[in-house]
Amino acid sequence: MYDCTQTISDQLIVLGARQNVPFSELTSFRIGGNAAYVLEPAAYETISEAIACCKTASLPICLLGKGTNVLASDAGFSGLVIRFDRPLHPPVWNGTHVIACAGTSLTQLAKESVAKGCMGMEYLCGIPGTVGGACAMNAGAYGAEVKQILRRVRVLQSGADRWIPVDPDALGYRKSPFSFPDYIVLEAEFALSPDDGGAAERMKDATIRRREKQPLEYPSAGSVFKRPAGHFAGALIEQCGLKGKTIGGAQVSEKHAGFIINLGNATERDVAELIARIQETVRTETGVSLECEIKRMGEGACIC
Repeated sequence: MYDCTQTISDQLIVLGARQNVPFSELTSFRIGGNAAYVLEPAAYETISEAIACCKTASLPICLLGKGTNVLASDAGFSGLVIRFDRPLHPPVWNGTHVIACAGTSLTQLAKESVAKGCMGMEYLCGIPGTVGGACAMNAGAYGAEVKQILRRVRVLQSGADRWIPVDPDALGYRKSPFSFPDYIVLEAEFALSPDDGGAAERMKDATIRRREKQPLEYPSAGSVFKRPAGHFAGALIEQCGLKGKTIGGAQVSEKHAGFIINLGNATERDVAELIARIQETVRTETGVSLECEIKRMGEGACIC
């Protein structure tokens, strides 16, 4: 039971929060009910003020970037969604080092890095999330991972704003200590290398491979499952004859079995049932357990 009085509601609105925003407008899956409040902060200080406000009313908080790796609840969310989907300032370059806001598009930053004669980020081009999301889950593609180039992260923790040096060994496959609710990533510093002359071609190659192999024409949340040791999730799903399997408006992509797509009217329940069916079938037929990569957002979200 959340005691969101009119006073608390008014305070959030004064800070810039919008009310009753559909998750279909906030996530790439285009699925979910309404978020009671959505704040796209115009300043870092606003985040601390909003969190303090929510604590007063025991109002739950979710952190969201561009919502490209999220399955939102059909029931919506009765708390505050802090959404970092745009940068508060442009990337700051110092040679091959760059500091970027959490809301910076990872793809745009990768393109900018190549244009500035750097390499190390080109394979990340095409990942549809933000810098903050990339730090929070150690995003990667085609053998490249954020931890290889991440040097410092500016975080908000218990109201304190500070920079933390990165220990690459603390980041694993789609795993990072810089995740909510322990931390809210504000900015990150990346250390790249001078271009060896092939960065643009590698970026182009990665972009072509994504376009050819991934169902980018449909709403989705990207790869549904983490890569199991010694296997590829998509190959296992296809091997089990699940390509094209449909429940309600959710379908295992005919183009890439590692993706679940929204055919237009999918619900959270459709996707959740399809995920469970895939996991059960793959486990029964191959002995491999598939672990979800996409995040569930709903009433179970942590209070920060």
